[in-house]
Amino acid sequence: MSLLSAAVLIVTLLVVSVTDLRRRVIPNPVLLLAAAVGVTISGLDGPETLLSALVAAAAISSPLFVASLISPSGMGMGDAKLVAVIGLYLGWQALPALLIGLLLAGMTGVLIALGKRTPPSRTAIPLAPFLALGVLPITLASL
Repeated sequence: MSLLSAAVLIVTLLVVSVTDLRRRVIPNPVLLLAAAVGVTISGLDGPETLLSALVAAAAISSPLFVASLISPSGMGMGDAKLVAVIGLYLGWQALPALLIGLLLAGMTGVLIALGKRTPPSRTAIPLAPFLALGVLPITLASL
C-alpha cells in the first residue's frame, strides 16, 4: 500500500467515523470520492491490481450488503459501502481488518447492553468507528 493510499483511507475512515458517531449516517459523497480515488490509484498500478482490488471489495462487502437488505434496521447500507471501499484499498487484507472491527463492535455492543440491562439485539451502535479501529493496524503494517 502506498503512502497516498493509506492517507486517503485513513482520512476517509476518520470523516465517516465522526459522522457516524454524530449523526448515525455514513455520507455517500465521502465514500464515492474515496472509491474514485482508490480505483484511480489501483488502476495506475496496472489492470491486474485494479481487478484484484475490485474483486476483493465486492467479495468482502457482499455479506454486509445482504445483511443490510435483510435487516435494514440492523445494519445500514452505508456500512456495507464503507466495507467495499476498505476492500478496494486493502484488497484481501481487508478481511482480517473487518473481522477485528466486527469483533470490537460486538464486544462493545454486549457491554453496553449489559450496562443498560437490555438485550444485545436492541443495542444499536455506529459501526464505522469500529471498522476504522480494525483497519488502522492493517493499514499501518502494510506501509
